[in-house]
Parts: sequence; C-alpha cells; structure tokens
Amino acid sequence: MADAATPFVLGWEEWVALPDLGLPAIKAKIDTGARTSALHAFLVEPFGPIAQPRVRFGIHPIASRNDIEIYCAAPVVDRREVTSSNGDRETRYVILSTIEIGGRRWPIEITLTNRETMAYRMLLGRQAIREDVYVDPSASFRQPRLSYKLYRHIPTRDIVHRPLRIALLTRTPERPSNLRLQAAAADRGHVLEIIDVTRLAVGYRSRPCLEHDGSPLAHYDAVLPRLTAKEGPLAIAAVRELELTGATALNPAGAVERLRDPVAAMQLLAHQGIAVAPPSRAASETATDWGRRRAHPVTRLLVIGGDIVGTAEVRHGTMRDTGTRKLAADRSVAKRAAKALGLGLAAVDVVAGEGAARVVAKVSAAPDIGALEKVTGARIAERIVAEIETSARSWVRREERTVPDGSPA
Repeated sequence: MADAATPFVLGWEEWVALPDLGLPAIKAKIDTGARTSALHAFLVEPFGPIAQPRVRFGIHPIASRNDIEIYCAAPVVDRREVTSSNGDRETRYVILSTIEIGGRRWPIEITLTNRETMAYRMLLGRQAIREDVYVDPSASFRQPRLSYKLYRHIPTRDIVHRPLRIALLTRTPERPSNLRLQAAAADRGHVLEIIDVTRLAVGYRSRPCLEHDGSPLAHYDAVLPRLTAKEGPLAIAAVRELELTGATALNPAGAVERLRDPVAAMQLLAHQGIAVAPPSRAASETATDWGRRRAHPVTRLLVIGGDIVGTAEVRHGTMRDTGTRKLAADRSVAKRAAKALGLGLAAVDVVAGEGAARVVAKVSAAPDIGALEKVTGARIAERIVAEIETSARSWVRREERTVPDGSPA
C-alpha cells in the first residue's frame, strides 16, 4: 500500500486487475475525456430475478488471443445510454466491481461493450479516478506492471468465485427438494432455475439447441439433473445438450442414462468388483425390496462429490437415523458404486449379503433431499451447491499454447 503522503499517479495506460471478476491482469487506457469506464464483453446476457438482476459475459483479456476466454458475472446496477468516441449511441449494462492498481483497491462502475477492435480491453473514465489520484498524460505505466502470464496459472477447472446460473431439470418443479436446492443456491449468491423437462424440445435453428415453450434456452454454467429412471430420451438429450454448450453436470447425461436400465447398472458394478443384489425373480420387486424381504435393514448413503454426507436406515418404507451403527463397509461400497457409475450425486442403498458382504441394492441419481436432511440433520442442499461451485468452469482454454507476457517492448 502506497504512503498516503505520496501522490498516486497514473500514466495514460496502466496494468489493472479486476479481482471480483477473476481478471488478474488487463491493460487499460486512462481517458479523462471519457465519463464512464468500459470493459470488453461478448455474449452479454442478463439473468436472475428482477429485484436483483445480474449479467454474465465473456471476455478475451489478451487483445491478440481470442482463444483465451474468461466468463464473468456481476450484479447489474444500471442500464445507461453511452455515446462512444465515434459518436454512436449504445445502451449498456453497468456493473459495480473492484479495481486494483499498484496495490490500491476501490470500487468503480463499469459499462460492458464489445471492444474487440480496440487496442485496449478496458477504458478507465474520469468517474473511476478518485480525487487523490493524478494522471500524467505524458507517461505510461507509472504503477507496477502486471503480466498476461498470470492467466497461464489459472487451471481450466477452477473454483468459481462468482454467481453461477444453474439449470435444474425435473418433471416435478414444485417438489420440495427442488425448491430447497433453489433456496440454497440463492443463499450462496447463485441463480438456480427449475426447468420442467416436459416443456423442453430440441430445436434446430442454425445449430441444435434446447427450446423451452418454443424459445431457445439460455446458457448455463451448470446443470443439475433431477431425473428418475422413468425419464424418456429427451430428458437425457437435454442434459447432454447443456453439457455440449459448456455447462458442467454433477451427474452427466451418460451416467443418468445408465440408471434407466437398473440391470445394466448392476452389471457394471459387478464387473467393477462391487457386490450387488441378484436380479429379482418377480418383475415388480426392486433390489431394495429384496433386502427388505430378507429382513435386513437397508442403509441409504448419500454421496456428493465422492464423499458420504448423510446416512439413514430404511425400514418398512420409512427412514430413520442410523444412530451409532458402524458403517465403514457401507460407506466404502457406496463411494465405489457412485464412482463406478460416474455420479457426482447419488443415493446408494446397501444391504447385507451372504456372510459379512455388503451389497448394493439400488442407486438413485435423484434422492429425496428434504427427507434425508430431516433424518440426518445435514445441510445437504448447501453441500450440493458447493460441489457445483468446485466443478463449474470459470474459463475455457481452447488450445494449450504459451501465453505471451504482454510486456511492452
């Protein structure tokens, strides 16, 4: 932090960072002739509730590297008509973000516009320049320089510290578990939209797309399928289409599709060396029914991201806390089963087999979260949203190449 007695001077161009947006290095032009600041943005898309609107957008932070894209989201504070330097008038979204220059940080308003043809990805207007900040128009880079190499160290899958847009696919939108997930996402600053799969269709405009009641579906950071084995192929196709457009899925389409055929799923587990319940002789009897018929309690274990976050005992159709039962073997089997099926979220029913063996009786990708929270006391909805945060992609690197340092010659 600079000494308060030392003047803080900016040149006509400076390296800046926008930490709230996950942008560690941007070259900005300091323009006191411009009233508002502007940031390059493409695919600008509003989302969220009317009372708390947000906007998401992409940015190419390096002017010469359109193959490097970072996607950001921020609260909308205004929509403003701005006149550009060439006289064109444009209505832009205005966001509030923190800027960092030379170790100093302060909040500024930024308008979003496409600056693809501009030499600088950001313009810093006079509204963003504080009273104790001076601009030397005859010099450049009066503050410490940054480097585009900072982007090289950002992994392609990074924890996202920004609001996410999450699609929850279900045929029962009003189910309490779905509403509980929506509330948990909102508490963590995200927007979770519950989409009725019965109102979806695959459209073919310039390219395949999902349509909801005839209108193209928006882009999402993540998709959470709450689908049962009874869902048709269109529901699976919807998950796959969202994945193809960049959304991360806690349960990918392929994993959900496997569960549509419970016998095939059990075959896969058996080939992975995981003990499973034998095929039912009665067409109406489920594997869990098999466990109940043998008078053994069924242990239901909830797996999220490879971890057991809740356990319950199912007996005579009701769930209760497992109490002090030792469940090391059950936990191991449940985690292995979820991993083998490729599920990031799963409820695994485990029963006693022959001898001391623990047997997988059933696997579900759409567990009753509300019931499990009530029995176990665990905040399962929050854990699911947190897992989505760790898996959602914050940016996409299309090809691996050395990133130039961007330092002036």
